Amino acid sequence: MAGGTIYPVGYLDGAFVDAAEVRLPLLAPGVTYAASVFEGIRGYLSHEGGGVALFRLHEHMERLVRSARVLGLDEIPSAEEMTAATLDLIARNGVAEDCYIRAQVYLGGDGEMTARGPTGVAILARPRPQLPDRLERGLRCQVSNWRRNADNASPPRIKAAANYFNGRLAGLQAKADGYDTALILTEAGKVAEAPGACLAIVRDDQFITPSVTEGILESLTRDTILRRAGRIGLLADVVERPIDRTELYAASEVMLFGTGMEIVPVVGIDRFEIGAGRRGPVTKALQDDYFALVRGATDAPGGWLSPVPSQKETQT
Repeated sequence: MAGGTIYPVGYLDGAFVDAAEVRLPLLAPGVTYAASVFEGIRGYLSHEGGGVALFRLHEHMERLVRSARVLGLDEIPSAEEMTAATLDLIARNGVAEDCYIRAQVYLGGDGEMTARGPTGVAILARPRPQLPDRLERGLRCQVSNWRRNADNASPPRIKAAANYFNGRLAGLQAKADGYDTALILTEAGKVAEAPGACLAIVRDDQFITPSVTEGILESLTRDTILRRAGRIGLLADVVERPIDRTELYAASEVMLFGTGMEIVPVVGIDRFEIGAGRRGPVTKALQDDYFALVRGATDAPGGWLSPVPSQKETQT
């Protein structure tokens, strides 16, 4: 997990261990054949400084279980078990700052590609402060020549490690050509998503995002934003439908969002400026609403914020 020092306590196959011991064996099919699925979860310090809460933790773990089932694994831990382990892990590390958690379920042992077990579970966490410059300045994107992998090949709605090779290829191309990241189209030429983030545009007073049948991950951040977008008072409609490439250029705002990305404006695509070439009012309003939500400054639906127990509570 690049980008920061990993907290000292990790979780591996049902036990809390030194983070340095959380490693996947080289011969495991989870490594050799990318037979693994994962989740990224964010924890945010309360707006009052009263502790850390993890955002939509249980739903992330439910998605992890669904992904592991499609991967064909046996003996998959329950969402409840992994939720409890994650909260305990953050408490044991005494986390009192914004953080990021990676939970991985993988095919262990040294079996064949089609083996169904043993199933391994690894969880690590590290600090992850927000990047205010990126949230304001935004990103410049390239529409990639690489096309999105299809549901009948390697289903993108499953958060499988193997799917991210597609995004890596697109991202490498974009950076080599001088852009920050890529936007990926489906084989039908419709907009899917960016590597590791979903996309929406603002056009004619509508907030428009590709549907879940357009080669995207069924993102929890996307779900959050779709539920909140109608509340900010700047949009007439929230619409899920296919988006053409040229609609990107015609949009007044484009944004990317995901657990790691949060909500980031796209200010340019393929050398075209988007809107005024800077963060737009809808993106700014959604950012403000989202960060108030995840930090507990506004009321969140039940179960969306999971407060981390104190170290004392985890030891009793």
